[in-house]
Amino acid sequence: MLILSAALVAIAMSACATSNSACCANSACPQKCKNCGKCNSMKLTKDMFYKNGKFDDKAAIEAYIAMMEKLGYPVSDNLRQNMWASDFGLGDFPAVGMGGIFWIHDNTSGIFGHEIILLPNQMLIEHAHFPHNGLPAKYESWQCRAGKSYCFGEEGEDASKYPDVKVPESQKNFITVHKVAVADAKKGNIVRLNRKQAFHYQIAGPEGAVVTEYGVYHQNEGNRYTNPNVKF
Repeated sequence: MLILSAALVAIAMSACATSNSACCANSACPQKCKNCGKCNSMKLTKDMFYKNGKFDDKAAIEAYIAMMEKLGYPVSDNLRQNMWASDFGLGDFPAVGMGGIFWIHDNTSGIFGHEIILLPNQMLIEHAHFPHNGLPAKYESWQCRAGKSYCFGEEGEDASKYPDVKVPESQKNFITVHKVAVADAKKGNIVRLNRKQAFHYQIAGPEGAVVTEYGVYHQNEGNRYTNPNVKF
């Protein structure tokens, strides 16, 4: 329970505003801080999500749920019971990882609906989708439901326009695309993959992100990762 409590406290503290008055008015803040900059100094760390060297997906799911509730995203019974979390076998959660739920994954009609859940500044690793086992390459688009997500790929603005959006150190050697389109829940805009088989990745904004993915039925065997150590 100590690991879980630390994760929840860090989520609450990272959500504090930057001004003193806003911070003290925020009931989620676990301390009446005189300088809210100190409040933001507490971050989610690896030790909150690993037990004896193994990824603790339950702690990760609790952190995702705490974040979603903080963002005002509706956490349904279905989501609580069926969501999952992954560190992609890389041992670098929360910097790299993803939470999610497959709302529908139906090969009969080819329908796929997915919620991508990312902690603050968390990266969903670079990957692409290729034809496999008679299935076409997956095509997809994204709509942010809460927070903001930076969708990197072959088209969009130059990544240098967003210097505060940083690729985790563990992934810098595996990045091949450097354009970005912003999926913003306040705007409700749709970001589309520019073509099938294009490599892409996402990084959440400082509040985290919940992103609805619209796509076609696929199998994980069709996924390709620029980092050869990924397990998913």
